[in-house]
Amino acid sequence: MRDQLKLTIEDLKRDKNITCLDEAKTKQAIVLKLLNILGWDPFNVNEIIPEYSIAGKRVDFSLRINDVNKVFIEVKKIGEELEKHQEQLLNYSFKEGINLSILTNGITWEFYLPLYEGNWEQRKFYTIDIHQQETKDIVSKFIDYLYKDNISTGKAIQNSEAIYQSRQRQNKLKDTLPKAWNKIV
Repeated sequence: MRDQLKLTIEDLKRDKNITCLDEAKTKQAIVLKLLNILGWDPFNVNEIIPEYSIAGKRVDFSLRINDVNKVFIEVKKIGEELEKHQEQLLNYSFKEGINLSILTNGITWEFYLPLYEGNWEQRKFYTIDIHQQETKDIVSKFIDYLYKDNISTGKAIQNSEAIYQSRQRQNKLKDTLPKAWNKIV
């Protein structure tokens, strides 16, 4: 799996035509391909539900284990600015009690813990950028957060929480240190 994921990421990095993909093609050519490599069956509509309905609205994919929604993925076309879609995805996730949500345009993958405290940006614990990051790091993070076995066992949430808590500590230090320094000076 790791080698296949690495080859796919390398292919995405080299593909000059990738920027021409619309949302539907991004889902098919990138998202479903990566999910398949990560152990999900794109042909099993009980495992990957496309256009999952929530109160009259739809999220692009619901990843399920034993008929329970585990992950929501909202897909936009390549080049689409993701920030303006955060609230939509996280509201869907919050209403359904989803612990892990992903917003992607195929190249950038933003990972969220929607049930945690803070604004939308604070709930984002990790971002993968296929064009900017090293392939081995991308492969490792996809496995940590999206590999089916890790979702099934809860390890993906544990990995996510560890990053989230580390980030929260860093933010607290960033806020607290200047104030403490000013008091000393």
